[in-house]
Amino acid sequence: MEQSEDKMVYGLACDGCTDTILVLLRDIKGDPDTFDILDASSNMMVIGHPRIGDQMAVMLADSTCQPTDGARYPVATLVVDMDKILGTWCYMVTPKLRLHAGMDKDRQQEFLKNMPDSVKRRLMQPREYGFQLKADYQAQPVGMVRRSNTTNERSPVEYPVLKRYREWRLLNGRIILKETRRDSTGQQLLLSSDTAEFVRLRRDSLVLRFNDGEHHYYRKEEVKSER
Repeated sequence: MEQSEDKMVYGLACDGCTDTILVLLRDIKGDPDTFDILDASSNMMVIGHPRIGDQMAVMLADSTCQPTDGARYPVATLVVDMDKILGTWCYMVTPKLRLHAGMDKDRQQEFLKNMPDSVKRRLMQPREYGFQLKADYQAQPVGMVRRSNTTNERSPVEYPVLKRYREWRLLNGRIILKETRRDSTGQQLLLSSDTAEFVRLRRDSLVLRFNDGEHHYYRKEEVKSER
């Protein structure tokens, strides 16, 4: 689906925003628009808390921007504070015992059960995965570990594959996370993309719904170096 098919309205939050009203100065020229966000607030579909100057994205009940159901202003079904979703979002993963040739799942479980606790703790170290959402729709993976293929093959455990997101977009109320790489000419090549719905955003947590279910993330604050 091309970006041109996006029906979301973008702009900056202006003075006059409340829990029921969003005043938006659109990216296109003109006077600020006012949207009714009461239903969106009641349905927990206001993602973030709009502040003056925040970059906003709005999904409307009527794409023609006309009031619906007797409302005074056009009704929004989803409001995303794009500034509030920026940051580093992480989750913890644990490895699984590598299944070697000739070892079925039952033998693997038996082997793990009989493994000394000290060895198990050393091998089953959790690892932090995630992604950083940056301005200008850039992203960066969190949790990359540079190891040689030989080292990985010799390891008795294996970790889940890390999604290496490099770009993100909003499209019709959803967030699209893209894995890309540059080719020899410097052009970005799309390797894969994942689409998710917003479920909940709090100051320190984010919940997204992918095709395989809800994914929960915690916000990782940047550590500022002391001078």
